[in-house]
Amino acid sequence: MARLHLLIVVCGIVALTQARSTSQKKEGNCPDGWTQLDKYCYVFEHYPRTFSDAESVCNILGGNLVSINSRKEHALVVELIREGAGSVVDTWIGLHDAIEEDDFVWTDGEIVNFRNFGATQPDNGGVGVEEDCVEIEEDDELWDDDECTDENPFVCIRPVNKKDDCH
Repeated sequence: MARLHLLIVVCGIVALTQARSTSQKKEGNCPDGWTQLDKYCYVFEHYPRTFSDAESVCNILGGNLVSINSRKEHALVVELIREGAGSVVDTWIGLHDAIEEDDFVWTDGEIVNFRNFGATQPDNGGVGVEEDCVEIEEDDELWDDDECTDENPFVCIRPVNKKDDCH
């Protein structure tokens, strides 16, 4: 019930903020507050959430947790984090191996054709720990697997011109 309430509240907030910017949207542009790179829009969400809650918020916003497919895209995401948080902080991206260990997939279904893990990562956290969700690590700006129940800020991605799901 608490999740449903959170979903309704977030959807309402999104509807209010998007209603304000709908009239300002132009063909091929991203909503206000989003950054465009090629055919995608990106936004940093500062309020920490678990991995699954972060993915739900991104779904409400018309997208998914970010999939990163190049160094250029990784650099953009790191810059969005730095601008949004004042420095790089641990931040969820959409990569996980929750279905099968060491078989990483993106939440949006993109093919994993780029990886940027730190030197000792992914490490699954050791005995008795399940680290199935991936974050950009604050200390080296590289990827690290972590427990999905940790709460981190996150970055969402959506295609340009995707309709808002709350309207």
